Amino acid sequence: MSQRNAFPNRPVRSMGPLTQQAGIGLIEILVAVLVLGIGILGVASTQVVSMQMNSQSQNRSQAVMLAEDLLDRIRANPTNPGAYALAQGDAQGADNGACDTSFVAGNGNVTADDLQSWENNLACLLPDAERTVAVNGDVVTVTIDWDQNDANANPVVVRTQI
Repeated sequence: MSQRNAFPNRPVRSMGPLTQQAGIGLIEILVAVLVLGIGILGVASTQVVSMQMNSQSQNRSQAVMLAEDLLDRIRANPTNPGAYALAQGDAQGADNGACDTSFVAGNGNVTADDLQSWENNLACLLPDAERTVAVNGDVVTVTIDWDQNDANANPVVVRTQI
């Protein structure tokens, strides 16, 4: 049985096995680029989260150091630890409530100078810092909270006996 050619000017081709693959290499390259792109996005996302956690860790360390600083000031002036008590509120920097980097305490009263200097440091080093200093006999509790960009984050609480 012979094949009939519907188009007499064109030769009849047999439907034998394909010896060339057309376009497969391009598809493989596109898939590889897609996988690589997804991997790079994953690495970038990990970097962003790492930087955020590093910033939060730095602020938490700063809060602990500031709390210890106030407790050291109280230990250095143990005659009246109750004078260091502060109700909960925003940290008040020396420049009308804002941070004053050139602040020098000059009240002539050690306790007032300590508190004013400490609160200025708090306002300078932590964003939107709030503080509470509770004195109950010889037990002092310093609580520091700030804008942590995390609703579940706890404030720093340092308690010691003077």
